[in-house]
Amino acid sequence: MGGYDVLKNLNKIKELIGICPQEPAIFKFLNAKENIELFGNLHSIQKEKLKERTQYLLKKLDLAEASKRKTKGYSGGMIRRLNLITALINDPKIAFLDEPTVGMDPRARRATWEFIGALKNTNKTIILTTHYIEEAEALCDRVAIIDYGKLIELGPPQELIKKYQSDNLEGVFLKITGRRIMEGM
Repeated sequence: MGGYDVLKNLNKIKELIGICPQEPAIFKFLNAKENIELFGNLHSIQKEKLKERTQYLLKKLDLAEASKRKTKGYSGGMIRRLNLITALINDPKIAFLDEPTVGMDPRARRATWEFIGALKNTNKTIILTTHYIEEAEALCDRVAIIDYGKLIELGPPQELIKKYQSDNLEGVFLKITGRRIMEGM
């Protein structure tokens, strides 16, 4: 990963990656800043850099005003955005984002899309897992469609749309799987 041997350079690899798990890894008895500082300290980020990065991410993801409140009162979307911040606090080169917008209202979801889209312009690799096909179409340069654990198609969204003569990526999914999106879930 990143040119490093996973067995020999595990600490270096940990510096390179950020992980936003599907289930939020947030401590509800802490406020947002305390949660972020905890994850920043786990990454051994210098205090001043951690403070700057925390303020930047809280502002970008619209949590600055709520950052001193305990997270147990946060909405699902706020928890998701905080989860994303903790994954990105170390400014990773590679970010794994697993269903980062589940439970967000449309405004927060759109703002998060814009934030993730902007990350692509900062020389980062974003690996996004999502069931929201329109999210993959809007954010991804390359899409892997997996059905029942098997890779069935890979390519840029617009090329797949053209190849399968569809109006959008959801149409591609429906054509190549031969079933509805929610079927079997």
